[in-house]
Amino acid sequence: MKAIVVSLLLLSLRLASVFLVRTWFVPDELFQSVEVAHRAVFAVGHLTWEWRQSLRSVIHPSFIAFAYYLLHFFGVDSNFAIIFIPRLIHVILFAISDMCFLKIAKHILSPLEARYALFSYVTCWFVWYCAPRTLSNSLETALSLIALRWYPFGSVDRRCWPYMTIGAVTILIRPTAILLWVPLGFWHFMRSNSRCSLILMTCLPAMLPVVVAAFALDSLAYGRYTLSAWNFAKFNVFEGGSAHFGVHPWHWFFLQGIPSVLTVQLIPIIGGAVMALRWRRVTLVPLVISLFYIIFHSCLAHKEHRFLLPVIPLLSIYAGYFFGYLTRYGDRVIRCLLIILLLLVNIPLAVYTGLYHQIGPFTASDFIAKHAMITFGKNKHFNVLQLMPCYSMPQYSHMHGLNCTLRALDCS
Repeated sequence: MKAIVVSLLLLSLRLASVFLVRTWFVPDELFQSVEVAHRAVFAVGHLTWEWRQSLRSVIHPSFIAFAYYLLHFFGVDSNFAIIFIPRLIHVILFAISDMCFLKIAKHILSPLEARYALFSYVTCWFVWYCAPRTLSNSLETALSLIALRWYPFGSVDRRCWPYMTIGAVTILIRPTAILLWVPLGFWHFMRSNSRCSLILMTCLPAMLPVVVAAFALDSLAYGRYTLSAWNFAKFNVFEGGSAHFGVHPWHWFFLQGIPSVLTVQLIPIIGGAVMALRWRRVTLVPLVISLFYIIFHSCLAHKEHRFLLPVIPLLSIYAGYFFGYLTRYGDRVIRCLLIILLLLVNIPLAVYTGLYHQIGPFTASDFIAKHAMITFGKNKHFNVLQLMPCYSMPQYSHMHGLNCTLRALDCS
């Protein structure tokens, strides 16, 4: 299949998810991105306590704020556009990262195995569920895959500075991405024939301007010299602040998180990982990085399913390896049954979680916005009181164009 056809199919799939994933997931989807961007452009939006403590980077909401500014400049900032344009930006990035993942897989696997790896990745219900959401985890996953497009899995002589630049941006947006990039950078460093040149001539020029720019943006936004990535790491890791959001046992990712996110995808992933460990015909780097990432997160008090999102494509590499083995040496019936099983489990999960599970917050907000437009119009002021668990309903970014005051329970 030609690359352009694959690209269009992936783009169509991700664009469809913008409208087929319409349920509530976590507060960060709005309150760490679109709500902040809405406040920056329209001077109306709720800032959580994390923004007052300089724990969040302004890079992610800045992308959305720029889109909002363009919408406002051209006079097309409808409530529909304000809600869906950020999701559209995310899925376009995800579609690009899907193609990058296919190229990465082809560096590691055979073309046939790479296609199976892509199949395993895009059919994962949780990837579908998260791709259109304006989460830093979604952006972290997409940018990491785009960066890995330039990572030297094979020859260390290939051009590699783009992965360092994009990787640095990813870390600044989502500091936990350092758990991916430090081991990958170290492995690159150890294989390099000119380590001093790699650091001085490639690494520093590629990463230092990004860090300086992030420092300048954070300092400008917060009104004092600061770097939010360091503040985030200090609070959540070194001071144990993540425990404020919930405490889970150390084994949670292994016994609950991974099985619920990957479901039957675990069958080919584990099969491929075992074969890779046994025969050493496929690099173990994605597996080792994934385990390191999960084990480190297991040492932190707070755990969520979305934290696993960046390692799903890395683990899907081994699913592709397993399917490739079944195609060449295994039983065709077993391979077909396994493919059918993946579809039978993931499609219903994607439909249910995307269209029905926790749809109430968005449905209620849409109803209030439409009813208020009919009753009050754009100019008459009205009040909305949200008596819900803290940050469990959209706020001003979903009431755009209405003259309202929103009050809600918060987590302070």
